[in-house]
This record gives sequence, structure tokens and C-alpha cells, in this order.
Amino acid sequence: KDLDSEEVETATEFLRTLLDGMDIDAEVTVREPETAADGEGRASAVLDIEGDDLGLLIGRRGTTLAALQYMVNVMLTRKMDSRAIVTVDVEHYHRRREETLQGLAERMADRVSNSGRPMTLEPMPASERRIIHIALAEDEDVVTGSVGEGDERKVVIRPRGSGGDDRYNR
Repeated sequence: KDLDSEEVETATEFLRTLLDGMDIDAEVTVREPETAADGEGRASAVLDIEGDDLGLLIGRRGTTLAALQYMVNVMLTRKMDSRAIVTVDVEHYHRRREETLQGLAERMADRVSNSGRPMTLEPMPASERRIIHIALAEDEDVVTGSVGEGDERKVVIRPRGSGGDDRYNR
């Protein structure tokens, strides 16, 4: 669902209020999602936070950033009765993380292709697993899938045609 201007303004003001409450001096701008990391195809808008020394807002592996995004989306659902989803980003963290994950996907796919053995990646959130799946979707040598539950869910990369169905539990 697309955000209307009132929803964008409400989400932006809510995020600014959260930042002010944390005594963080930063600018919030709104843009369209452009990549899988931005939530392209799922999110209606990206709220970019920019300023000095904002690593605290990202947190370890993006956990603080994910919590901020969750709060903004819960507020939109409850206050505005909106089904729209926004992505909250800090200094293009999502884009940098996407590039890192794409590189990891390519390196691991090469290892799997060369060794003929499946590889299981570390647990990661659904949004990051999605980036891995998309990065390798067109790879002719490997197939990806996800295994595990909740916070322990991981991507498995295995050689295509290595037994069983090439469609995997995504």
C-alpha cells in the first residue's frame, strides 16, 4: 500500500520525536525505496536519518535500527489504521549491508559450486535472508533455502541438482 502524505508526515514526526527523546540531533528525509534493502516491493517509503555519530541508532547488526523501524510501523498501524510499511535507515546502513550480503552470497556460492557441498550461513533476519535469496536467484549452480525457526533461521546454499527438489523451503 502506498503512504499518503498525512501518513508520511505522521511517521516522520513520530521518528523525530523518538530521536529528540533520545537527545539525538539528526535530520529525517523521505524517499522512495530503490533496492531490496530499502524494502522495494514491500515498503512504501524510506525514512532516512542523517547526522553525526549515529552508530548508536544502528546497534549491533542493525538491531536498534530494526526496533526503531518496528515502532514507527506499529504507530502507523495503530494511530493511522494504515497497512503501509516504512523502512527506517541510518546513513544508508541498509544499502551498505545489502552490498556486504551480496558479496557474501557470491563468495559462498562459489565455494558451494567448487566443493559440491552445501553451506549454512549465520542466523539473520528475514530482510537479510531475502537479500541472499535474491542475489543468488539467477545463479545456475546453486539454490538457496532457509532452515530453522525465529531468530535462529539461516540461509542454506547448496549445489543445484544435489538431490531432492531444487525448490527449497524459502
